[in-house]
Amino acid sequence: MTKTKKEKLDDVLTGLLRVGQIKACGIVSKEGLLISSRTPPDVDARIFSALCSTIMGAAEAASGQMTTGTVSQISVKTEKGTIVLIPAGIKAILTVLTEPEAQIGLIFYEMERRALQVNEILMEM
Repeated sequence: MTKTKKEKLDDVLTGLLRVGQIKACGIVSKEGLLISSRTPPDVDARIFSALCSTIMGAAEAASGQMTTGTVSQISVKTEKGTIVLIPAGIKAILTVLTEPEAQIGLIFYEMERRALQVNEILMEM
């Protein structure tokens, strides 16, 4: 039986969590709507989605004003971890919330791979 888009996207997030040192991850539309997520109970996925979309929108606006090109990744380091956002095609954002001491290089690498998968899944007819 063929998997649905939702099942395929859920598989991408499940694989991303297997990298380790990731507290939460999600796929968000550029408009801030939740597409899919893996979050602990203390994280409201819908609010997180809206905030990630806002962060990406602000970064893209700043990049446009400064004519620095397209945004390829955003990271916000906090005392309790790092929030990482990368575009997953033109309509979606892949987001991650890491542990404080996470290996960011490995997470960036995996997110880039998974963002390509998300884009392919979302573009399927």
